[in-house]
Amino acid sequence: MIVVLEKITDEGLDALKNLFEFAAYDLSELNSSNINEKGSYISILNCRDWYEDPNYDLFFIRVDGELAGFVIIKHLLEEEVYYLNHFFILRKNRRNNIGKQAAIQAFKLYMGKWRVSQFDWNTPAQIFWRKVIKEFTSDQYYEIRRKDNKGPAQEFTYCYSE
Repeated sequence: MIVVLEKITDEGLDALKNLFEFAAYDLSELNSSNINEKGSYISILNCRDWYEDPNYDLFFIRVDGELAGFVIIKHLLEEEVYYLNHFFILRKNRRNNIGKQAAIQAFKLYMGKWRVSQFDWNTPAQIFWRKVIKEFTSDQYYEIRRKDNKGPAQEFTYCYSE
């Protein structure tokens, strides 16, 4: 399987919003969120705000050309950190290294300091990210609490070394 990150264009914003609904649905199993009266989990989501903000980079994850998820990276200028703001893989593409491949491709986009965080209630994400980051950095990362104290965050520095 070929995993590719594809920069999201204006035409892809509706698809991104739809994928966010799938992500919210998946997370509802862990965070017990409910759908609204319109039958969706997300009431307000304006992907265009991210798209138009130069501090955000939005990517689809494609597997053999098909949509498989998304990655949203925010450059925190005040801290000089690349923050993996959102990451989602469709269920059918999980458990076969697609998420790992996509994460590594995302990290390799920018050299410098990185941060990835999870909520306390999202144990599967914590397990995934600790494993991927440990392998990617050869265990050269550290873990702190999120600034909002709602879960762990891993930080590391990526320097091209291949």
